[in-house]
Amino acid sequence: MNANRLSQGQLVAAIAAIALFIISFLPWFDISGAVTVGGTTFGGSKNFNLWEAENPLDIYLLIVILVALVPAAMALLGDGVDAPMASMATTLLAGIGTLLILYQVFDTPGDLSRKIGLFLGLIACGAIAVGGYLSMQENVGGERY
Repeated sequence: MNANRLSQGQLVAAIAAIALFIISFLPWFDISGAVTVGGTTFGGSKNFNLWEAENPLDIYLLIVILVALVPAAMALLGDGVDAPMASMATTLLAGIGTLLILYQVFDTPGDLSRKIGLFLGLIACGAIAVGGYLSMQENVGGERY
């Protein structure tokens, strides 16, 4: 494997995708306060990572991560070709993912509070979109610049 086979855009998208996967295990939301269940009151707070939040965003972001990593892995293994469609798909899916996370930032239900993972995930997903865009620009006309 030779890391020099990766374009700058593929490298940015792959690193950001790995970062997003790691960030998905950090707390994204927090529910706090007393909750009464069956006459018993429970206090305290509970942090939720992306996978525990019961939100379809987790599956979508997993798809974004995979779409960003596959072209980089293929390039590292020597099977990769300049695929403008893969770069376009990465840019489009990560851009939509960034907007979906941004929506979560502004439209969080009243009993949930935002945690650091949500904001870091927003940055990482945006970085995947930028990496896809850079890779798309490098593939213009089938030549790398």
